[in-house]
Order: sequence, then C-alpha cells, then structure tokens
Amino acid sequence: MITVIFFRYKYAVEYVLLRLKMKMKNYKELRQEYTYDAFISYSHTDSGWVKKFHDVVKSMGFELCLDAKDFIAGNGIAENVINAIDSSRTGIFIITHDFLKSTWGLSEIEMTRMHAFQKEREDMVIIVVRDKIKVNDMPEILKSMWFKITCIQWPNDDNLPYNTKEIFYEKMKMYLKMKEETTLQNNNRI
Repeated sequence: MITVIFFRYKYAVEYVLLRLKMKMKNYKELRQEYTYDAFISYSHTDSGWVKKFHDVVKSMGFELCLDAKDFIAGNGIAENVINAIDSSRTGIFIITHDFLKSTWGLSEIEMTRMHAFQKEREDMVIIVVRDKIKVNDMPEILKSMWFKITCIQWPNDDNLPYNTKEIFYEKMKMYLKMKEETTLQNNNRI
C-alpha cells in the first residue's frame, strides 16, 4: 500500500524534497522579477527542432531558458530544472512521441504543475503539440491540467492552410505576451 502511494506521488515527493534541499542551501525565491520569459522542456531527440524554435522565439524579443545553454554545470539535473522553473514566467513543453516516453519530461511537467499551484499561477504552462497526438493519448498529468493550460498545435498536413508556421509563431508571441501581462497583474496585487 505504501509503495503504491509512493509511486502515485513520486514526482510530488521528489519536488518537495528538492525544495527543502534548496531552502537549506539558502536559495532565494524570485518574487516579481523573472530571468526568463519561458523555460523550454523537450526530449533531447528533438534538440535540432528546439534550437530553431528557440532562435525564432528569441528573435521576437523573448528570453528563453534552454538546458544546453543555461543550466549550471555541477548542479544536479533536478536542481537545474527547479531553478529554471523558478526563474521563468512560463513553462513551454514541446510534446512529441519521444517526450511522452521520457521520464524526465513527465517529471518536469509535474514539477511545473506543483510550482504553478504553489504560486497560484496554474495558467503558466504552454504546450506545443508537435506530433499528431490526441488528447486521450496524453499522460494523465497533462489531461488533469488541460483546461488551465495554453495549447498550440505545430502545423501539419491536417491543419493547413489554417495553421502555418507564421500563424504558429504569432500565436506563441501573443500567448507569451499574455503570460507576461498576467504575471504583472498578479504582482501588482501583492
């Protein structure tokens, strides 16, 4: 019974333990300012596509956290992920079949969900569905958040001409600006 409970809440337990560890190391929380507009979570098999995505979104004036360039050498992966989530206004998850097979990907979604809940920012997630994946095939954690997150479909043969790369990036720009405005409004209430 305890084993079943542990596996059900494994990511939540890991997140809480990492938070405690970071608190003991005297990490300071960022209250109103964010280093990044978004943290990008993806499967490393998609790194070529993600690099192009990063460059296009960065050229729009957004600062993005990407593990390859922004993670601190010597820190554990989980610690770097939590720092990236804390330092980012938004989490962007590039959903592909490979991402859904990744344990780290699901762990990053859970950490972001816990962070968003804790900070009362449950709308901080943007999902980019790159492959043809139905909502029913998404992991339970994403389905449980589905109506609180922003989802953008990468253009494919099924949704052309209504969804082109230009339209996709315009939507991304609009959603990132909306997240920025929401964060500023929330901070003004504090």
